[in-house]
Amino acid sequence: MTVKIYLRSIVYQGEKHLAMFDSNRSGDIDNLITNVEPGDLIIWKPDYCSGIKRITGIYSKNGERIIFETDPKKQFLCRGFEFRVPKSAEKGIEEAYSIEYILCDDTKGILDPYIRIPPPPTIR
Repeated sequence: MTVKIYLRSIVYQGEKHLAMFDSNRSGDIDNLITNVEPGDLIIWKPDYCSGIKRITGIYSKNGERIIFETDPKKQFLCRGFEFRVPKSAEKGIEEAYSIEYILCDDTKGILDPYIRIPPPPTIR
């Protein structure tokens, strides 16, 4: 499955923030936990008219990489990044990562959301 994560610059109470939402219908401001499964393709991209000039990097924040065996790569001829979750990734784990970006007004920002692989469902 492909999970897309969209980014949008917003102003809330006079301060700049990043609104994030994904194709799983999760969303938040300045923080997002996206659920994925082993083997999923994750694509990060600025939303249409997002106020984001470009995403400059996405990388794991953990010294010990759990999900991100490698950093996501910039898509060819696109403004987004992509990453395939390893099929060998364990269920019930999450990993913090950073998104570096530049807004249309040249303000630089960094945000630290999470990718989570939910545990298998329990059978009662």
